Amino acid sequence: MEPARWILELMFLTAWSDGTFGSSEALAIHKLVAQVPLLRELRQTGGIDRAAKRRLDERGLEACVREAAAAITDRAQRELAFQSCARVSGADGAFGPEEATVLRILREAWQFSDEDVQRLLVLATRP
Repeated sequence: MEPARWILELMFLTAWSDGTFGSSEALAIHKLVAQVPLLRELRQTGGIDRAAKRRLDERGLEACVREAAAAITDRAQRELAFQSCARVSGADGAFGPEEATVLRILREAWQFSDEDVQRLLVLATRP
């Protein structure tokens, strides 16, 4: 799977992490896919959504997030993924422990510093 698909899968995992996938989260993902050139390459996202949900149900959140994180090796793509997941996590107005878990796993896997996380979270709040 190419990096764009893994990034999108991480966004879907973030959205599904609390057990529900709301319309605000779907809209946030749709906007990111439409606005980010790397993600725009993905023509159809439904299959990725369903595959992510199936894997989440079968393997659990931590295993799925760690697998996707390991597949993204480029620093800029990792930062994009973290920012995108942060946007999705706040899209419904509630930031739950499951969504925090996704960001924690990504931070650990990619060894982001406190400063990195702070910068990326600020960037995630910008349109």
